[in-house]
Amino acid sequence: MVSKSRFFPEIHGNLGFGCMRLPMNGEKVDFQEFGKMIKAFIDAGFNYFDTAHGYINGLSETAIRDCLSTKYERSRFLLTDKLTDPYFKCREDIRPFFEKQLSLCGVDYFDFYLMHAQDKNNYLKFKECRAYETAYKFKEEGLIRHFASPSTTKPKF
Repeated sequence: MVSKSRFFPEIHGNLGFGCMRLPMNGEKVDFQEFGKMIKAFIDAGFNYFDTAHGYINGLSETAIRDCLSTKYERSRFLLTDKLTDPYFKCREDIRPFFEKQLSLCGVDYFDFYLMHAQDKNNYLKFKECRAYETAYKFKEEGLIRHFASPSTTKPKF
């Protein structure tokens, strides 16, 4: 059995399966090959998968649904998704986008949810749109298990 992470004991090992680049068959994800990769990863004792809406123009999330979440019990894997700047303009956009991500991935909750690609140019947008508070609300509702909050001071970039 692969050892557990010391920071998040539910993560088995110190290796995650990033779904930014997946095997392709033309313009579509090769589900058969991706399914084999997932099986090998889980059979080796690992359980952490990472995706984002922008990965492979949105195909990563549906590949997660079709090859992972519909094939394995939810307790067998951990899933991270992300809120990224281009996908919301105001606070009211965040919940519908988040719910769409859950649906695209075929899950009822995310184990980890990240404020993606933060930098000095978009930090204020996340703050003004109350993205952090919204994510905490999702956590209170059981839709996110872990959410890393920003520091209380402005980040240094």
